[in-house]
Amino acid sequence: MATASILLLAGTFALAAVAKLRDRAPFRATVGLVVRRSRATTAIAWLVPAAELALAAWLLSGAAPRAAGLAALVLLAAFSVALAAVGRATRAAAADAVLPCNCFGTGAGGDVADGRRRNLALALAAAVLVAWPPDGRPDVEQALGAATVAIGAVCAWQLALALVAARRAPLTGRALR
Repeated sequence: MATASILLLAGTFALAAVAKLRDRAPFRATVGLVVRRSRATTAIAWLVPAAELALAAWLLSGAAPRAAGLAALVLLAAFSVALAAVGRATRAAAADAVLPCNCFGTGAGGDVADGRRRNLALALAAAVLVAWPPDGRPDVEQALGAATVAIGAVCAWQLALALVAARRAPLTGRALR
């Protein structure tokens, strides 16, 4: 289970970092809602993906997995605090505004509520890593099994997001078939 947690966390952090670096403007705008100073916004918009990539590499290295899990928990807590600030900023701007968190590029990553739920799921994976760190490097079969579990968890997460979005969507009057 710890290996699946490592793969899930490392993959998510790496994917998020690459998306932020490829399309920096949306994430920078989101950071700007939390940090009002332009220089700090620019620096944070660079530092966050760098930290995500470094954490992904650390997790995959197998060095001090419990400490890496704790670092993931700290980073996810910081993201959750930032998402709360983004939520407050959007509520102050417009009562019905739904701002994407831009965690995975332009408009990606869902809205603030989706980001909180994702952070909670990832925090659970990090908590598993902290509570039950792997004892050494996994063999190939164990790593492939863990990759299957991690990919399954991502698919289940995407399905859950789609179901939530479908529930939120207004009915058009046509019968569902």
